Amino acid sequence: MKNTIILYLNNTRMKFHIPFFLIALSLTGCASIDITVSTSVGSDKDRAAIEQLLVEWERAFNAHDMNALMATFAPKPDSNDGMKFVKGREAIQRRLQTSFEENPNVKTKQTSLDVRFLSPTLAVQTGYWNNDGLETEREKKRKDGMWTCVLEKIDGKWLYLIERGWPKQTE
Repeated sequence: MKNTIILYLNNTRMKFHIPFFLIALSLTGCASIDITVSTSVGSDKDRAAIEQLLVEWERAFNAHDMNALMATFAPKPDSNDGMKFVKGREAIQRRLQTSFEENPNVKTKQTSLDVRFLSPTLAVQTGYWNNDGLETEREKKRKDGMWTCVLEKIDGKWLYLIERGWPKQTE
């Protein structure tokens, strides 16, 4: 974990953020502790898995395959729809299903810009979307935009936990 100190005391592993640890260490007056500092998280394999998840999400969206699309989400995800908070798998599924019903020819192109690892099991991915085949005026106004997602690694698989999107501003 980045900026973390891992202590092993009596066969117990404890993690502390470095600033917290330094404050605690200075207050206790401890002089010598065996520490291991890990400065990198997120392997190339993890990065590739996250990029592949976006490919799977795009493929499922373009096929309007709700089961495959929902398989890319964590058990308790949340999202937004404009300024509306959308919490949980069922609510996200309803939002997507409504969008597909109102825009039966919608297709998307997703472009990943960046992946940052917050821990071995949390990452942030940012990118752009470009949608085509939109029929409703509301969606036509939101055909392009940027998104940020928080992903969680659960049982060895990366899944979307939080997604936020905002449409490109018209000038």
